Amino acid sequence: MGKIGHNSGMLWLHRSYNNVDKDPEIDVFRTKYQKERIKESDLAVLAGLSLSTVKNMFGGKTRRPHHATFAKMAGAMGYKYGLQRDEAPNYDREIPKAREQFKLHRALLAKRKNRKPSKKKTNGKSNGNAR
Repeated sequence: MGKIGHNSGMLWLHRSYNNVDKDPEIDVFRTKYQKERIKESDLAVLAGLSLSTVKNMFGGKTRRPHHATFAKMAGAMGYKYGLQRDEAPNYDREIPKAREQFKLHRALLAKRKNRKPSKKKTNGKSNGNAR
């Protein structure tokens, strides 16, 4: 495998799902909520959440709700919220690939950490060391 990082043509991605600007589970819950035809305030009361939590999640302000929020909302609408397997992964194939990707990712992080800091402009002001 080649290099990873900026302009290398390779990027470290989380293997579980594509990162987007918000958790895709929000859309799943919004769809379920809309089918129930109840008010946001009623869902909040049933789930034991504040109204602003529900409004912010469905309105787009909250991007990454806690697991507990999803679990409470699911229970309030009569659903179980948990893990469900679609298909068993081929661990013999996936683990070596994931380890190699992680190794390259860690090397990139180490390279970034050891990089010399860029010179910053001081705009003619003292940096506080001179007296």
